[in-house]
Amino acid sequence: GRRFGLVLTLHDLIYYRNRTPPRDLPWPVRILWRLYHLAWWPQRMLLNRADEVATVSATTRDLMREHRLTDRPITIVSNAADPVEADATRTQPATRDLVYMGSFMPYKNVEAIARALHELPGHRLHLLSRISPADRARFEDLAPAGSLVVHDGVTDEEYGELLDSALALVTMSLDEGFGLPLVEAMVRGTPVVVSDIPIFREIGGEAAVYADPHDVRAVAAAIRELDDADAWARRSAASREQASRFDWNRSAAVLLEMLERVARDRSADPHHLPG
Repeated sequence: GRRFGLVLTLHDLIYYRNRTPPRDLPWPVRILWRLYHLAWWPQRMLLNRADEVATVSATTRDLMREHRLTDRPITIVSNAADPVEADATRTQPATRDLVYMGSFMPYKNVEAIARALHELPGHRLHLLSRISPADRARFEDLAPAGSLVVHDGVTDEEYGELLDSALALVTMSLDEGFGLPLVEAMVRGTPVVVSDIPIFREIGGEAAVYADPHDVRAVAAAIRELDDADAWARRSAASREQASRFDWNRSAAVLLEMLERVARDRSADPHHLPG
């Protein structure tokens, strides 16, 4: 009996492969969360109620098609970073500070970065997000003494300042739907060292430095590549160019066109006219 156009959005399929729900959810929701992600049919049923479906990346779109999650048209409405007044003359920082922005869920694989610090003397890893005492103790046990800076949450201003002074943003996640911190770093000219997974290839392009997230030595070697000033400068410039591909105004235009198309198609179909 729906009398309106409906566009549904799906960001990613992470929780079908990593079923641990976010820890801040109440336990009844956590149980339902796990049950929901045991099968594909609930998602299919929901998405096929829509006129069209939006997602944020080609990687997620292709996975939706692979698992036949919907027979509706799928449009990519990309995420982006907020515009910043970046320093065009920025050079490699004197310090070897690395930034990690994200949760500490198992699939984020922060452990790989902590272990890699044993092969990166002089480098420090800033953990920016809110963190539980248990996670903090675990990472401190894995990393060399004094190599972690645990912020337990930062403001937007602090986040920007840390990116502006960092050697690189690093993430070795095993699964993502987009990877917004990559764009937030690249738009400032901060290089990114990331796991070699399809979504990061899509978002990082030729600008990112890639590593096997299961190989701690490979992670350390990828980070060490940016210790060279010329290599850092090349990656910094490429990062700005890559980040320019993601723009909220362009995404808004794509979304508006999609919504107008749905409204137009429903108006043209007499079965969709309001009763």
